[in-house]
Amino acid sequence: MMKWISLFVILNLLSCINPKRSEESIKTNFNNKHSSELPLKKIDTTYSPIIVKINSTDSIILRRIYFDHNNLNLYHYVFTKNGIQIHVDREHDFVENSKYNKVIKSGSSMFLFLENNGAPNFNQISAYVISKDKANFIKDVVYNDESQGGGPKPFSDIDHDGYLEFGGFDINEVHPSPDSMYYHPSEFYEIRNGEILFDSLLTKKSDIKMNGIYKKNPLNNDGSCCLVIKKPKR
Repeated sequence: MMKWISLFVILNLLSCINPKRSEESIKTNFNNKHSSELPLKKIDTTYSPIIVKINSTDSIILRRIYFDHNNLNLYHYVFTKNGIQIHVDREHDFVENSKYNKVIKSGSSMFLFLENNGAPNFNQISAYVISKDKANFIKDVVYNDESQGGGPKPFSDIDHDGYLEFGGFDINEVHPSPDSMYYHPSEFYEIRNGEILFDSLLTKKSDIKMNGIYKKNPLNNDGSCCLVIKKPKR
């Protein structure tokens, strides 16, 4: 019985939370779904940690911590800032040496962005807000660039409003009818004045460009994605 209980706990730790499209602004005073406390067992001494520079002297370092030393595929990431543990992430498989692993300061806030393996779909940008002694998870957002989706790269002023944005379209299933398509929703966020905000205007504009129309709720009646629409004329 104890073996089954242990397996249930491990599977729950490894389960992922799918991001949902929302019109709400994402503030920095949200409820953190990831824990900063974990009974850690074994630090990986061979894996090269992910190091993200804050400035010339300070860094955030991500190390793999194994909770089953007999299975090296089961691990969490422990975040440290200048040697102090600030977060334990159970959800993600981060991409080493990604050009999108970076810290961006906005107003009085510091945000950490990490590329997350989204296979079989496109990779995502995982966003965290960093305080003095804590890192809180904010959001996973798919992104496009020249390597996936062909759209504008993350952390550029996509809509030329003076603020950095990130987001895009994920992989979409092809509809079997030649004159129809599944609605292909995008999701864009803006870094502005110390907050990460859902950019409804950029999202709407991008959706119209892709689909010919904009649907605030692109889901079917059963909650699956996405609505079937007529292919727009190009």
